Amino acid sequence: MRSGKIPAVRLCVAILLFVLTGSLASCSVHGCGGDATSVSSVETAEESAAESDPSESSEIEGSSEDVSEAVSSKTVSSEKEVESDKNDVSSETEPPRIMSQPKSASVTRNGSVKISVKAKGEGLQYQWYVKTDPQAAYSARKKLTHATETVKHDGKWSVMFCYCIITDKAGHQTASDAVVITLKQSVNLLAVGDSICRGGRNSRKGFVGDLGYPYVNLGLNGATLSTKETTVTTIPDQLAGAADSNPDIIIADGGVNDYIYNVPLGRVPKTPVSDPNELTRDELRTAMGGLQKLFALMRSKFPHARRYFVITHKTTQRIPKTIDGKYVYTDEDRYVDWTVTKNKAGYTQQDLHDAIVACCRVYDVEVIDIYKKSALNTAEKKYCSDTSYFEDASVTNSAAVDIDGVHPLSKGYSEYYIPLIRKQIKIVQQTGEIPLEILLQPTDKTVSLGNPVTLSLKASGTKLSYQWYYKKADQTSFSKWRKSTNDSETVTPNASWNGIQLYCVVTDGHGDTVQSNTITVKVK
Repeated sequence: MRSGKIPAVRLCVAILLFVLTGSLASCSVHGCGGDATSVSSVETAEESAAESDPSESSEIEGSSEDVSEAVSSKTVSSEKEVESDKNDVSSETEPPRIMSQPKSASVTRNGSVKISVKAKGEGLQYQWYVKTDPQAAYSARKKLTHATETVKHDGKWSVMFCYCIITDKAGHQTASDAVVITLKQSVNLLAVGDSICRGGRNSRKGFVGDLGYPYVNLGLNGATLSTKETTVTTIPDQLAGAADSNPDIIIADGGVNDYIYNVPLGRVPKTPVSDPNELTRDELRTAMGGLQKLFALMRSKFPHARRYFVITHKTTQRIPKTIDGKYVYTDEDRYVDWTVTKNKAGYTQQDLHDAIVACCRVYDVEVIDIYKKSALNTAEKKYCSDTSYFEDASVTNSAAVDIDGVHPLSKGYSEYYIPLIRKQIKIVQQTGEIPLEILLQPTDKTVSLGNPVTLSLKASGTKLSYQWYYKKADQTSFSKWRKSTNDSETVTPNASWNGIQLYCVVTDGHGDTVQSNTITVKVK
């Protein structure tokens, strides 16, 4: 009889322990009322957590001993109450997930382009935001928008920024990357200069016509920078007489004819002149005076154009024999290297090159230095034959002989001039750097103790970095979140998080910053 009662007692004890264990689990999640000892223990843990980085104190606080003491003074919860409490514990629903971000694009004037985003979620709705002024605020496009949006150019803007906010049926939101739509720029060239620009004696196209852009070529054979020995025209006068237009690029060359005609080099200016009329008659009779007039006209006549000056290749002059009053070119002809030979004015082509570079620097004109950066040097016979000017066998017995040792023809232009010029004036469409802004602000959160919560925002800009700051309910100032932070942080709060405030500072690659809204996290 006694031995039969023992198992029954043990069974009752086991059931009681099972019920107490369930109550203990409920207390560990929601907290239970207790005596002074248990309350003191919890408060001490909260004070310790408040002084630490929240990212390092996200575990549920309180020891098993604390909870046991609390349980001893409370009525054990029923299984029904425990189940009800479990239903109250909610996890944060994830916002829509972007699978494919929109991409920047370009559009023709009065044309259209499509931008699109691909996202995953239920009942998704899309709202695109745009602006054409980097300093202005974004505005929403028409109410009914889709994952793919057609942007039409109205002829009024050169750059448009846009992004999309995606909302699911539960109201959760996410923002796409910001992208930029740019207007495809037309490019018109205006060229002035001498035979190198013009294309020599048997072409009107020259390197200008081979660049692949609409152009006007006003260059003339024999043209000079100075007014001293001109028999054709001056290069500054070519530009002065250009019809009123709006070139995107001005390309000029010149100076070699000034060397040939023994024009004085003149002085390199220390400061630019704004009005060509400021130059004296004597200054204009020098190579540098003519160059100053050319650059001053570029700035005053076409202030918005990009300005380039092409410095001619290293040059020689082939001296032919005179037979019966005619020039006859043979393999025994003498070559005079202008790069080291001073003219009657006392300077070499190297001196001319250095002076032009210095003057371009003063007037903020970009140098396309064929002289220094190409292998084209007609002082060497191999380059004369490789870069023939005339390809007419009737002129000489060899189609590969340069008639005067000075001018390149198609091969010289295609192998030396064109690649360097294209590289230098490479047309870069306006991109419009995406401004630093908060596109989607973080929002207040309410979470059950022990459940994860995600803090997030969306910003636009270049090379972004993020730093979160926090202030717990019993603290007076914000502290830096010491861990490496991102635009999205997922943590599991403990009780000390209740009432915590947070914000994020976003910094771009230029060192500029923007601060998000301050949010509050409540812990149930």
